[in-house]
Amino acid sequence: MGARMVLGTGSGVGKSLVVAGICRFAARQGIRVRPFKSQNMSNNSAALPGGGEIARAQAFQARASLVEPSPLMNPILLKPLGEGRSQVVFLGRPLGVYSIAEYRELKTELFPKVLDAFRELAAASELVILEGAGSPAEINLLSEDIANTRLARAVGAPSLLLGDIEAGGVFAALYGSLALLPPEDRAAIRWLAINKFRGDASLLQSGMDQITRLTGRPFLGVVPHLGALAVPDEDSYQARRAGDPSKESPDPVKLAAVEWPHLSNRSDLDCFFSDRGVSLSLFPLSGPFPALSGEDRPDALILPGTRRTIADLEAAYASAFHSWLQAYHRSGGVIVGICGGYQMMGRRILDPLGVESSRPEISGLGFFPSDVLFREEKIARRVRARFRRAPFRRGERLVDHSLGGYEIRQGRSEMARREGALLDLFDPEDGRFLEAEGFCDPDRGLFGSPVHGLFDDREFRHAFYEHLRPGRVGLSDLADSEAEIDRALDQVAETLSRTLDLEAFLFGEIPPAQVAAPKGDPFAGG
Repeated sequence: MGARMVLGTGSGVGKSLVVAGICRFAARQGIRVRPFKSQNMSNNSAALPGGGEIARAQAFQARASLVEPSPLMNPILLKPLGEGRSQVVFLGRPLGVYSIAEYRELKTELFPKVLDAFRELAAASELVILEGAGSPAEINLLSEDIANTRLARAVGAPSLLLGDIEAGGVFAALYGSLALLPPEDRAAIRWLAINKFRGDASLLQSGMDQITRLTGRPFLGVVPHLGALAVPDEDSYQARRAGDPSKESPDPVKLAAVEWPHLSNRSDLDCFFSDRGVSLSLFPLSGPFPALSGEDRPDALILPGTRRTIADLEAAYASAFHSWLQAYHRSGGVIVGICGGYQMMGRRILDPLGVESSRPEISGLGFFPSDVLFREEKIARRVRARFRRAPFRRGERLVDHSLGGYEIRQGRSEMARREGALLDLFDPEDGRFLEAEGFCDPDRGLFGSPVHGLFDDREFRHAFYEHLRPGRVGLSDLADSEAEIDRALDQVAETLSRTLDLEAFLFGEIPPAQVAAPKGDPFAGG
C-alpha cells in the first residue's frame, strides 16, 4: 500500500473530507493508516497530546484513522494574521511571524524536514493518505509548491485528482489542471474522480469517457453530495448555517455569536447546531445586529475566539457593535467569552513586546476585573478543567465537575484576585495542576474562559441552557457530538466505498505514469 495522495482542482473541492473518509475506510479494514498534509493554512487548530497544535482538519483525519493526532501529520501550519503575515507553526510549535516573501524563503529550508516528518510517520504506518493544498496547477507557484505534485513525487505517492462538480466546470477543471502541469508533475496523477454530485451519476458517463480518452486517466467514481453532516467544517459554516429541520423548535433557546474578522476555533460553536430546541445565528461587526427586545432578542451572546484579539477589539470599538453590546448587557443579556473573546472582557490587554500587535495596550470591555498580558511563549495544550464554583444560576451541580478542553493562546490573565477564578486547570496526562483561570458573575450574566471545547460537555451545556431558559431544553435534546462525528465518519467511509473504487485506489495495480499532455481536441477520434 505505502502512500496515496488526494489532490484537488482547487480549494473547497472536498479533499479533507474525502481523505478522512478513506482513512476511516482503511482503519475499519484493520489497516494502520495515517493522514498527512505538509502545509495547511487555517486559524482553526487542535491541541495535541503533550502540547503543540496542528490544523483541525488533520486532527479530524487522525480521528477518522482511529489514532491520536501527531505533529507529524501536519508539519507546517500557517495561521494568517492579515496584512500579508502569518504565524508559522512547525511540528506543532510556533517558529515566528513571517511575511509572504520571508515564508517563501523559509519553505526551501523546511521542505527536507517535511519529508523527514513524512518518513517518520510512514515508518509507523501501513498506509499514509496525503492531502494536497488548493490546486496543484497554480503555475505561478509551481517552483515552490511543497504541498502537491512535488510532494507526491518526492514520497512516491500515486495521486487522485478530485474535481468539484458543485462549483461548475468540473471537466474543464480536471482537463485544465493536467494540461497546465509539467510532464514530471502530470505523471504523479494516476486517477480522476468527481465530488459533490446531485442526481443520476450516469449522466456524467459520456463526459468522463471523453476526459479519460483525452488524458489517459481512469475515473475512480462519482461521489454524491453528502449534505450537512455533523463533521467539523474547517473554515466555513456555509453548510451548517441552514440548520437541521429535525431540530427546529417554535420557541428555541436563542444564541448569537460575533463573527470576528479573524474568527478562530469556530468548532466551539458546532454543538449548538445539533441540539434540539436551540438556534444559533452569527453576525459580523458591521451588522445587522440581533434585536435588543422582543421574541427575537438572543438569550445569550457568545464572543468566540479570534486569532487577532487586539485588532478585532479595535474593529469592535470602531463599529456600531460596541454600543449595541453595551445596550445588550444593560438589557440583562448574558455574555459568554471564549479565549480571545474572554480576553476582551477584562480591563486591559497588554502587548508590550508586540507579540500580536504594534499597539502596546488597549482598554478591554471592562466586564471582568482582570488584565491580559501577551507573552512570546505560546500555550497550546489539552487540559482537564474543574469548576471551583457554579458558573451559572441553577448550576450548583457543576461545582467540582471536571471536563476536557484545550488552550491555544499567548495571552495570560492577570487577575486582581486569583482565588476568584472559575476553573482549576490540570494536565490530563499526569494530573498536574497548571493554573486557575476563567471568570463568571451569574448575577450580571457574565462568563468567560480561555479553554476551548467546554461546551462539548453535555452536562455543562445543559446547565448553560437552564441558566438561560429553565426547563426549555432537556438532556435528551442535547446531541452527543462525539458519537455524531463518528457516525458521520462511518457514513462518509461507507459512501466512498460504494461510489469510489477504493479497492483499486488502495490495493489495485497502479495505472502507468503518463507524462504526455492531454490531447487537444475533444471531438477528434482515437
